[in-house]
Amino acid sequence: MIRKSFGVALSALLFASVVGLASTVPVQAQSIMKQCGDDWKAAKANNTTNGLTWPQFLKQCRTEKEGAATPAAAPAAAPAPAPAPAPIAPAPAPTYQPKPKPVQAARPTGAGQFASEQEAKGRCPGDTVVWVNTKGKSHTYHYSGSRWYGTTKQGAYMCEADAGAAGYHASKSRTEQQKKM
Repeated sequence: MIRKSFGVALSALLFASVVGLASTVPVQAQSIMKQCGDDWKAAKANNTTNGLTWPQFLKQCRTEKEGAATPAAAPAAAPAPAPAPAPIAPAPAPTYQPKPKPVQAARPTGAGQFASEQEAKGRCPGDTVVWVNTKGKSHTYHYSGSRWYGTTKQGAYMCEADAGAAGYHASKSRTEQQKKM
C-alpha cells in the first residue's frame, strides 16, 4: 500500500512539475512579446526603426530577447556585462507627400473645344456655352441645366455658334430655359 501511494505521489509530483514548466514558457513568451511591442512603440516615436516593418522588428527583437533570456536561466558564476548597443543613426523622417489628384480624362480640345466651362465662357462671352458629345454618331450638344451637360464620357465645352458650325445640333431635350423660348 505504501509503495502504491508513493508511486501515485511521485506521478503527481512529476505531472505538476511538467505542467508548471509548460506554463512558464507562454508567460515568458508573452512578456517577450510585450517587451518587443513596447520597444517598437518607442522606436517608432523616436523614428529609429531603421526602415524595419513590424514583423521584421519583432523577429529581430525576439532573437535578441530570447538569446538574453536563455543565458539568464542557466546559473552563471559571474554574469558578463551586456555590451552597449551600437548607437543607431535615426532614419530620415519620412516627408508627407500627398498623392496627386486624379486627372480627368483628356477631353478633345480641337478647334473651339474647351476642357472647362470657364475657358469656353472666356472665349465666347456673348454666346451660350454648350456641352458637345464628341464621340459617337449623335453629333448633339446639350445646354446647361440638362442632365447630360458636362457628364458624358467623351465631350467638350464649346460656344453654341461654333458647335453649329462644326456640324453639331441641339439635343431634343432642350433645357437652358427651353432655349429662352
